[in-house]
This record gives sequence, structure tokens and C-alpha cells, in this order.
Amino acid sequence: MYNTLYIMRRGYFFLLKLLGTIVLAAVLLKAITFLPASKLSGSLADSVVFLQKTETNAEHWLGDFVETFRLVTLKRERNRQYEMLYKKQAAENALLQALTYDNNQLRDALRFQRNYAGSLIPAEIVGRSGDHWFRFVTADKGSRNGVRSAMIAVDTQGLVGYVAEAGQDSARVVLLTDPLVNISCVNERTGGIYVLTGKDSERLELKYATLHSDIREGDRLLTSGHSYRYKRGIPVGVVTGVDRGQSNLAKKVTVKPIADVSGLDIIFFVR
Repeated sequence: MYNTLYIMRRGYFFLLKLLGTIVLAAVLLKAITFLPASKLSGSLADSVVFLQKTETNAEHWLGDFVETFRLVTLKRERNRQYEMLYKKQAAENALLQALTYDNNQLRDALRFQRNYAGSLIPAEIVGRSGDHWFRFVTADKGSRNGVRSAMIAVDTQGLVGYVAEAGQDSARVVLLTDPLVNISCVNERTGGIYVLTGKDSERLELKYATLHSDIREGDRLLTSGHSYRYKRGIPVGVVTGVDRGQSNLAKKVTVKPIADVSGLDIIFFVR
């Protein structure tokens, strides 16, 4: 029933009518040719022979058409199977890439943790607000695991933020990109001291960079240790832009966090 409807939708209804006519003619030919040609007049016998040949040709043509239709249907089905196999392979490759990414992340995290044996508490990010993407995250470790308020959080690259609130099984982490966060930092190249503040985006802003400050694109900024919260020497960011401010009294310096703040997955709390 489905094949018949499919053929009609494809515009083959006229062809089906033609086939029906041919089949009907074939039946009539069979009825006529029951009589031997020897009992018929000459012209009638010739006509019967012609009709018999026509019948045979029609049968052959009809057989060829049915076989061709069968092969076309088979080819379509085979192409569909190939398409399914291709899509299945593509999906498996995507899953394999995801597993490879997770394995690499875990391997990097394990290697990083070994370098700070006993002083890090690993945690996974389990919550993030769409309205405050660059301000807060929630981690799956809390006071039961030794996490305390004011602990700093890092990833395998650098500073992430600090713990604002620690529950029993989770902790709320304020990111360094929060506009209310200020971090005392030192230029690794020159030793100059500055203050970094968040911009609620993937960029930080450097304060107190005078027109005579020796700071360039590419300079790495580390925590200076001039704070009760952040230990000295933790990588914070890299300078990505240095421009004259509108007041012509200070430079406008933009900094990209070294930590992957927008794609956090695994972080570590520093005891």
C-alpha cells in the first residue's frame, strides 16, 4: 500500500494505467491465440502472429520494467543504509573526540595536582548563571572536603577567583572577572606593581598605569603577594592592549586572564 501511494505521489499514475492497458491486451491476446493459426485465413493468421509477437515483446518489456524498478528500489535502500552508517560513524567520532578531550583535561588536572601534592582540593564546576557568566560559578566541593571561605581557586593555568561561600557539599566561587574583584599584581618583566579589576567579560582592566609605566603587550602579570588573600607568584593574565586613556593622564591597559574563565570545568582550591 505504501509503495502504491509513493508511486502515485511521484507522478507514475499514468504509467500504471498504461501497464494496466498492456496487461489487459495481453489477456485478450491469450484468448485469441487459443485457436491454431492453421485454422484461420491467411490475413487473419498473419494478424494473430503479429499480435503474438507483440504480446511476447510486451511481456519482455514489462519484465524488464519490473526488474529495473526493483533494482532502483534496492539501490535507494542501499544508499539509505550507507547514509545511516556514515552518520553513525560521524556520531561515534564526535563522542570519541569528547572522550579524548575529557581524558586530556583529567590528565592535565592530575599532573597539576601532583605538583602541589597535599595543598590542592580538586572540584568540578556544576553551576553557572547565564546572567552572571563571568562573575560566579558553583563547585561540587564544600566544607566536608576542607573547602573554606576566602580560599583562592585556580585551574591548571592560573588564578580563577576565591571562595565567597562554602556549604557542606558545594562552594560559590567569585571569578576574577567580577567587577568587584581587585587583585594586586606584579609585572613579571619589570616588577611594576598594579591593580587588576574585572570587567564582567573575558577581559580585565589594569589600574594605576601612568603614561610613563613600562608595560607592553605580552607582559605576564602575577599576584604580587601584597594581599592577605592571594599568594605571591600565581599567574593572573597577559597584557593584550595598551592605549592612551582619554584623560591623557594614564594608560588604558586591557588584560586577558590566563585561566580559561569562560570554559571552566575542573578547578582547585588552594589550602
